[in-house]
Amino acid sequence: MQRRGSMPDRLFELAAQERIKIEYWEFAPPLLAVYTCLEGMPPVIGLDVSLSQNPRSLRCILAEELGHHFTTAGYATPRTYFHYANRLLLSKSEDQALRWAANYLIPATALRHAIDKGIQKEELADHFNVTKQLLRFRLKLLKQEG
Repeated sequence: MQRRGSMPDRLFELAAQERIKIEYWEFAPPLLAVYTCLEGMPPVIGLDVSLSQNPRSLRCILAEELGHHFTTAGYATPRTYFHYANRLLLSKSEDQALRWAANYLIPATALRHAIDKGIQKEELADHFNVTKQLLRFRLKLLKQEG
């Protein structure tokens, strides 16, 4: 079975290209990550140290935090976003960031191709090296796309 990047190297490269500083901190649960962009300073993504032991979660959470940069914050507007393990409601900005992450890590053409090849739904998360939660969200988006 093909795996799409066991570590989030491309995501770290993308962050470097965007001059986003990535740091590891110890957060109090359920906080796992933070994206902050303050006027006059480079953006920062803080990741919980526990993520270094879970590459799949690290990949998905880092992608979502980058999604904040590309969809709702960037350099234009000072903002801070927090990633909690158990989010009950998604704000519009959280939804946009999660959509960006899902589309980046699981492109529609690759997802359709995997499904056409007969990869079962329960195997798709492994195939794309993403969490089941992100896969469910991406499948929902694919259904909405038609």
